[in-house]
Amino acid sequence: MDYQAMFRTAAMTVILGLAGSTALAGDCGEPPAEPAIVDGSEATMDEMVANSEEVKGYIKEADAYLDCREGQVKTEAFKEKSDEDKVKWMQKNKKVLDERNGIGDKFNDQVAEYKKANPQPEQ
Repeated sequence: MDYQAMFRTAAMTVILGLAGSTALAGDCGEPPAEPAIVDGSEATMDEMVANSEEVKGYIKEADAYLDCREGQVKTEAFKEKSDEDKVKWMQKNKKVLDERNGIGDKFNDQVAEYKKANPQPEQ
């Protein structure tokens, strides 16, 4: 009997089972929290750069959350949901997507405020 092959098969079964149960359970966690956006008219360059990284991190987390939820659409558990539950699911996705898209706009507005408050000398 090849114990290594049995172990690999058993390990893969457990891994695939866990991955499948997570998708079926719909456990994508909670949507990420939006980071606070600094006031560009008062922020330092270091604060703007740090905030930029927070915004990028938030967008990455929101994308992962939405990708996870999109994967649920293909499951039988999702297909068996009532129409009302599917509508609620889509509304939650839309809310996260709108927040995800809006955070970039909010940050870019503050970049413009930063540039106004800190004009660069002409070269």
